[in-house]
Amino acid sequence: MRILKRALLGVLLLNVLLVAAALVAKRMLPAYGDEDSDVFAAVAAMDGAEIVNRSDSFRAGSGTAVMGGMTIDLTEAEISTSATLELVAVAGGIEVTVPANWRVEITSTVFAGGVENMTDPDAVADEAPLLLVDARAYFGGVAIRSAS
Repeated sequence: MRILKRALLGVLLLNVLLVAAALVAKRMLPAYGDEDSDVFAAVAAMDGAEIVNRSDSFRAGSGTAVMGGMTIDLTEAEISTSATLELVAVAGGIEVTVPANWRVEITSTVFAGGVENMTDPDAVADEAPLLLVDARAYFGGVAIRSAS
């Protein structure tokens, strides 16, 4: 019985810490850019966010989801040679959709979560525009997919 009480207390404390982290992230992390911006940052803390970028020269973006969810639609954006995207999911999820003609390369750090590149690297040319993704998932997930 004592083990069960300790486990429940541990789960409660973890939830309190996650809520506190979400509130701090919401206040501390800046969000900027609009759908025509070359650079953007978005935060979803204990809520959801839908980001659409239509820039004709997309360069960089960042997305942070803490106990929330985020979708990033880059299907109408264009990049000249390469662009970067930094994604952090903490007890939340981020889904990114890119044009079918982009190459996507991911570096990731994962703890009790997952990062998945669901694009087809063999379907695009080596000279295709390159999106470099730095994804970190802690008790959460990040997925990158091509538009159909």
